[in-house]
Amino acid sequence: MNRRTVLTRIAAIAGGVGIAFASIPFVRYFVPSKRAKALGSAVTVNLSEIRPGEVRSYAWRGLPVLVFRRTEEQLDSLRLTDTKVLDDSDPEEAQPPYVDEGFRSVNPEFLVLLGNCTHLGCVPRQDTETGKSLLGNWWPGGFHCPCHDSIYDNAGRVVRGPAPSNLRVPPHYFAKSDELVIGADQADT
Repeated sequence: MNRRTVLTRIAAIAGGVGIAFASIPFVRYFVPSKRAKALGSAVTVNLSEIRPGEVRSYAWRGLPVLVFRRTEEQLDSLRLTDTKVLDDSDPEEAQPPYVDEGFRSVNPEFLVLLGNCTHLGCVPRQDTETGKSLLGNWWPGGFHCPCHDSIYDNAGRVVRGPAPSNLRVPPHYFAKSDELVIGADQADT
């Protein structure tokens, strides 16, 4: 081997090592921080704190998640809106496969929804009166998006647009009778 070949190989090795060390900050940039990992992790909710008929909001992955403890009357009212639902897309696109299609929940008493309107992402709120003024006195109550007056029933199904689809159901499971885990499926545990 001549001197030129040896020096070329040494320069190539030194350059490769230099590039490897120089790339460390760029690689670290793509590794999620502890804060980012915490934002993506599952959220545990104590269901005993939610009264019947009440909706509470929780943050998961930077999104609002609505947990609604429905009363028997609210569950019965779903029959009134069954024929008025505007979203005819495949329900599996908007909810996990283990969710009951009629109640849109694992446990009929507790509805878990991503709290973003499917029109422009506003946060719908529980509202009976606005729905009655927009739909008539038959309206049993549900959610109203104040930005463009989209109306969802007590199962998060759209009954008045411009929202194109039902509110989405995030992955979740019941760890105990009074403990809900949002952001993970039972199989993930």
